[in-house]
Amino acid sequence: MTAIDSLQDERNQKDILTRSSGVRLQSLVYIRWLAVLGQTFAIILVHWGMGYSLPLIPVFLLVAASALVNILIAISQPSTMRLTDGGAILYLFYDALQLTGLLYLTGGLSNPFSLLFLVPVTISATNLSLKGTIFLGLTTIAAITFLGLYHEPFPLPESELQLSKTYIFAIWSALVLGTLFLSGYAWRISSDSRRMTDALTVARMALAREQQLSVVGGIAAAAAHELGTPLNTILLVSEELSREFPEGSEHAEDAKLLYTQAKKCAEVLAQLSTAPTHNRFLKQDAHHNYLPLQSLVSLVAEKYSDRGATLSINTMGDMDDQPRLFATPELLHGLGNLVSNAAEFAKEQVTITLIWTDTVVDVIIEDDGPGFSDEILDRLGEPYTSSRAGHGGMGLGVFISEMLIRHSGGNISFSNASRGGARVKVEWPRKRLEKENPYL
Repeated sequence: MTAIDSLQDERNQKDILTRSSGVRLQSLVYIRWLAVLGQTFAIILVHWGMGYSLPLIPVFLLVAASALVNILIAISQPSTMRLTDGGAILYLFYDALQLTGLLYLTGGLSNPFSLLFLVPVTISATNLSLKGTIFLGLTTIAAITFLGLYHEPFPLPESELQLSKTYIFAIWSALVLGTLFLSGYAWRISSDSRRMTDALTVARMALAREQQLSVVGGIAAAAAHELGTPLNTILLVSEELSREFPEGSEHAEDAKLLYTQAKKCAEVLAQLSTAPTHNRFLKQDAHHNYLPLQSLVSLVAEKYSDRGATLSINTMGDMDDQPRLFATPELLHGLGNLVSNAAEFAKEQVTITLIWTDTVVDVIIEDDGPGFSDEILDRLGEPYTSSRAGHGGMGLGVFISEMLIRHSGGNISFSNASRGGARVKVEWPRKRLEKENPYL
């Protein structure tokens, strides 16, 4: 895989995550319809059911405005549309302003429905960007403050309890603190959830790509095997024809050309079927993918031999008792990300040490680069945590590797080598690694 391929993969991943993000417009429309129905019911109950006099015309105009906006949206936009971050913020900003107008006409913060100010900012915190959430939070606090100072009196009879300024201030404080706490808490929880979901999406994309390459390789190998026999027949016949025709004749030249071209085809097919030097040439049949540990790691290392660093593989174990395992896309991509990361940050050398006993198989990847920084060493493996500072990228390579390695039954640990540089150790129980057959 070249650097251009890696960059293109990263761009494709970002594009897919961008297209899958955003709030579904229909969800916000449903929420607003619930608000319209709830506001209408509350107005009817308070004015006619409880006998409190409300300014019906301006209040119903504000409720009707929300209903009209929803109708226009339903007519002009498809139900499957996903709003951009800015569009969703504008949508919720209108809801906050509409609620401010209603509460201004019906008692301000003394109205118990002032609690609904927490709804837009909470929706934003759980679905939208941090900037948008901060904007809505500040808008909500400004609206609460305005209503604490300016509002029409709540239509309570003189004989009923009148709320003091101290109590109104307490309500203001509770709403402001609730806005800050709920939005901050919701943002933190939903942010972690979104990061994990996006990271898993990218991991599935990466694994799917490896599986597709493996399938293509299987098809190529199968085609090479099936075409081998007829091609050998063509070679034999064309060679005999070139000998039988007189030297220099037109037919002799045609037969020689046919033999030359068929021989080139045979060489290409031989490379596909007998020299799987890249994982895309691995066959789908598990038997052909059952490789010694050193061969599998060599297959992985070869993909990243053009990164500028020298890659060397050392073995520590009885070569006659070397583990054999299936070259699954999970293992190839999981180890490949780790080797790629080491090759990217190494100054000159990447050393891969293979250690095996009767019970354990270890793969240790070390480079002579700057190593892992202390502040992120404990967080390695979390999505969107870049393994080393100063380089771009989505910070998902280590996360994907750890997920794939753990899926294969292994454990992964990160540290800095005593002589400098990064050190990654992958360890499997040997029985689990050798018995893992993805095709059975």
